[in-house]
Amino acid sequence: MHFERDFVIRNRDVLEALVARSHRVALAIFVLTFGGYAAAVWLWFQDNMWGALLVATASYLVFRQFRMLALGIARMPLRGDPEAVEALRAIDVALEEDKPHPVLAEVEAHLRALEEEPPVDGEGVSSPKPGTGASTTGANRTARDERD
Repeated sequence: MHFERDFVIRNRDVLEALVARSHRVALAIFVLTFGGYAAAVWLWFQDNMWGALLVATASYLVFRQFRMLALGIARMPLRGDPEAVEALRAIDVALEEDKPHPVLAEVEAHLRALEEEPPVDGEGVSSPKPGTGASTTGANRTARDERD
């Protein structure tokens, strides 16, 4: 593991923005790459085999690096943000040890875990989710339970 829970909680907004932007950029790169493949096929049918080979090769090389490229492009707007410095440094360290896909997957898993866990009140006791009818203690009973 590259990231601690406390780190993810402290930098939640930055990490959520980074992951969302990374996914959008990855989708754009994916679409452009396959657009490049389509252009290569079109060039090939136009009897421009060298142009087709060049475009297909460029598309392939971009596609091979699309995770790292997407993460790099997604990080660009955050470079001057003082709130994002800690998160970007931690991601840099994690990328030195691992590839971009496992690093982003870990960040996403931490963020999903934070969304799924119940909120904690000031005393460290989990509060029930609204509308579930659950209570934190057995002392809260409905009128129907008291009649039975």
